[in-house]
Amino acid sequence: MAPPLFYKLEFGLASLELTLSDDRLVSKGPMSNLDIPVLAVRHFCVAPLPDGDQAYDAQLIVAYEDPGGKQKSKKLNVRAVDSAFQSLLAELVRRRPDASLIHLDPSAAQSKMGVLSTTRLAWIIVLGGLAALLALGAILKFFE
Repeated sequence: MAPPLFYKLEFGLASLELTLSDDRLVSKGPMSNLDIPVLAVRHFCVAPLPDGDQAYDAQLIVAYEDPGGKQKSKKLNVRAVDSAFQSLLAELVRRRPDASLIHLDPSAAQSKMGVLSTTRLAWIIVLGGLAALLALGAILKFFE
């Protein structure tokens, strides 16, 4: 039994703690809580974020199956160049080479996982907000 691998990232007032033990992948942090068996991981990849000036520069994206059989995913903000994260990632790849998509382009990996890329999600939000503003303007004009 190998000792668990830990990775901790602090950003602003928040932090992320990621642990890989013999049989579990656990993360703790705001909107980042995850506690799953390593065998429940279907796929994982690392996707760089466009603005690397922050405390984190990428996301570890994990697609998994919950105990009820439902497919889920979680995006965890990480600093990809951090040696502790690289060690944890290498061990996850060693344990689950069948689930690793890190050899693929991040957008192709996310597509295979069935999750929206961060860039695509941002465009959807922007376009949805623009459509809502246009609709609101039309409604207000109608009531003038």
